[in-house]
Amino acid sequence: MKFMSIASKDLKELLRDRRGLFFILLLPIFFMLIFSFAFGTMGQDNQPNSIAVVNLDTGVTLPNGTTVNYGNNFTDTMKGLKYQDTDVNLFNITQTSEANATNLVKQRNVDLELIIPAGFSQSMVDMAQTAQGTDSAGSMTLNSSTGNVTSKLVIRGDKGYSGFGTSLSILTGAVGSYQDGIIGAMGGVEPQEFIQTSVEGIPGTQSFTAFDYIAPGMMVFAILLLSTSVAAMLTKEVESGTLRRLKLSEMTSFDYLFGGLLPWSLVAGAQIIILLAVAIMFGFHWQGGLNSIILAAIIGVVGGVASISLGMIIASFAKNPPQASQLGTLIAVPVSFLVGAFFQLPQVVIGTFMGQEVQIYSILPWYQIATALRTVLTNGGGWDSIVYNMAAAVVLTAILFVLGVYLFSKSRLKSEKT
Repeated sequence: MKFMSIASKDLKELLRDRRGLFFILLLPIFFMLIFSFAFGTMGQDNQPNSIAVVNLDTGVTLPNGTTVNYGNNFTDTMKGLKYQDTDVNLFNITQTSEANATNLVKQRNVDLELIIPAGFSQSMVDMAQTAQGTDSAGSMTLNSSTGNVTSKLVIRGDKGYSGFGTSLSILTGAVGSYQDGIIGAMGGVEPQEFIQTSVEGIPGTQSFTAFDYIAPGMMVFAILLLSTSVAAMLTKEVESGTLRRLKLSEMTSFDYLFGGLLPWSLVAGAQIIILLAVAIMFGFHWQGGLNSIILAAIIGVVGGVASISLGMIIASFAKNPPQASQLGTLIAVPVSFLVGAFFQLPQVVIGTFMGQEVQIYSILPWYQIATALRTVLTNGGGWDSIVYNMAAAVVLTAILFVLGVYLFSKSRLKSEKT
């Protein structure tokens, strides 16, 4: 019965390291919470479909002096639509410019963009003039006419993305319902599909696959795993006494931590280049030339510094290398999901800054890193396209680094003096 002795020994070791056991048991709980939030949404079946609306309609002034904008009216109507027998909205609408809407679609922050043309309101009035003796449009006298008046809405998106198809279907139904409401309000005028739609693909996305979205996320995941390696290395140096010997040279906390930062950040940049090469071999539709590779490496270095800083924080609370690895995994893996490395997360907008929507995930530097990598490698964007993301990533990384230096020096470096 020697196996019972081995089992008893291993069980005692597990129970002795209560912190390590806690980390092991906690990791699946984190996974369950993240996946329920992303896909189950805490028991809620229906979710708003995220779309960007570009309203180019300038409105129209009626003969009685009233100014109306049917583009705004249509947008407000969509905002109020809800799933049947629920309080959940059909759409989560972001009103923005055409250029930003296209960028949101490429980043999959929204499923599609809807462009309302400049003459939308005028077309509504022209359509009303096909009625006879109706005064519903601002009490104006309407003249009869022939012909079918139309106003074309443009719907754009990545046709290969499943979210596009779902939102397109629901939006098409909403357009039909709005048209029926306008017909009723204007006295039963019944031109055939006077509100038409044109569905277009975003240039450069026609051949995109799910792998084109995931590949940059895998790069972020690899960078995040550096935090586990760094944490294990730091705790090993504490445990082996290496850190104590280094302190004899009057080395400062900054010297030690910043010195370790340089080689690990280079590793992060190299990881990006290596993973890009592997991704291309397996079908990644890489956009851009040499400049995009250089930008991606720079982005990777910034992400690496953030991960190294996270490793310092982890090492501040771990007693030994196994605990550092467990705690690092417990943090790094869920964070990779929270920054959208593998799938699109629900929109959770908490405000705006410099004209950019701020998601709750935006406070994590790796979210900005993932967005920047997708912009550069998947969408072929240049430096101008990622200035905001990189500025945010640098600021957030600097905060994380200062916090990491403070916690590690307080819990590890200062304790070595005693």
